[in-house]
Amino acid sequence: MLKSLQDGLSSRNGLVRKASFAALRVPRWWNRFRARPDDYRTAPPVLANSFPKSGTHLMAQIVDGLPGCTNYGTFLASLTSSFRFRERSPDNVSRIIRSLAPGEIVRAHLFFHRQNAEDITAKNVVHFFLYRDLRDIAVSEAHYLRGMNRWHRLAPYFRRLGSLDEAIMQAITGCEPSVEGIDYPDIAARFARYQGWLRRDDCLAIRFEDLASTGRLAVIRRMAEFDAQHCASPLDIDACIAAMTARIAPEKSHTFRSGKKAGWQKEFTAEHRRRFDAVAGDLLIELGYETNHDWVHVSQTSSV
Repeated sequence: MLKSLQDGLSSRNGLVRKASFAALRVPRWWNRFRARPDDYRTAPPVLANSFPKSGTHLMAQIVDGLPGCTNYGTFLASLTSSFRFRERSPDNVSRIIRSLAPGEIVRAHLFFHRQNAEDITAKNVVHFFLYRDLRDIAVSEAHYLRGMNRWHRLAPYFRRLGSLDEAIMQAITGCEPSVEGIDYPDIAARFARYQGWLRRDDCLAIRFEDLASTGRLAVIRRMAEFDAQHCASPLDIDACIAAMTARIAPEKSHTFRSGKKAGWQKEFTAEHRRRFDAVAGDLLIELGYETNHDWVHVSQTSSV
C-alpha cells in the first residue's frame, strides 16, 4: 500500500499526485509521533535539495534506495508555490526541518540561510545539493514555463512571448519585478540564493552532469558514503549503491523532458551566448563549466 502511494507521487496525473500525498500524511504523522531522538541517528532524514530544473526527481529516485528511507511526498521550497511566489521566512523553514520524521526523504528548492543550515546539521539530516550547467537550466526553464506548467505564475507571460528563443532569453535575463508582480531576477542572481550550500562540508554538492554520466556509480558511491557518515549503524555500501541505482527511472517524473547534457549548444543563438556571458559568464567559470569566456565566440555549428 505504501509503495503504491509513493509511486503515485510521480504520476503525470495531478489528481493522483495530490491524492497520494494526502494519504501519505497519516504514516508520516505516525512515524513522527513515535520517533525518539536516537531514531534520527539510525535513520536520518534525507534532503534532496536542488536549484530548480537541475534534476530534483532523478536525485530523489536515487536517494529512495538508501536504507530506512521513505518518501512521504514532502516538498520544501523557499518560495511557497510557483503561483504565489512568496518567500518563506528562515523561522518557517526551521519549523519544517525540525518536524521531519526519521528516514523521511524531502525534495527541496531551498535557498541558503545560515540558520537553516544549522538546523539541518542539528537534526542530522543527510543533505544533498544538486546543480547543473546554468545554460541548460535556461533552456529547460523556457520549455517548462511555455508548455509544461500552466499553473506557474510566469507561464502566461512566457506563453505570450513570440518564440522559444525569446523565452530562453527571458530565462537568462529574468523579468522586472513589475512583470506578473513577482521577483524573477537574472539566472546568476537566482542561483546566488542557493550558492552558499556549495561552501559547506555538511552538504554534499553534486553536479547533474556527473550524476547523468557514465561515471554515475562513483557519484552514487559518494552519496552512499556520505549517508553512512550520518548513520549510527554500519551500512553495506555496495548494497546501498545497487539499491540506489535500481531506482533510477527519470521518465517517471511528471516534469521530465529530455535530461540531456549540454543541450543548450543546439538552442543558444549568438545573442543568447553574449547575454548569458554578460549575466553569468564568471559564474560558469566559478562552477567549473568553463575555464574562460571563449565559449561565447564558438559558432553554433561547431559547438554541436
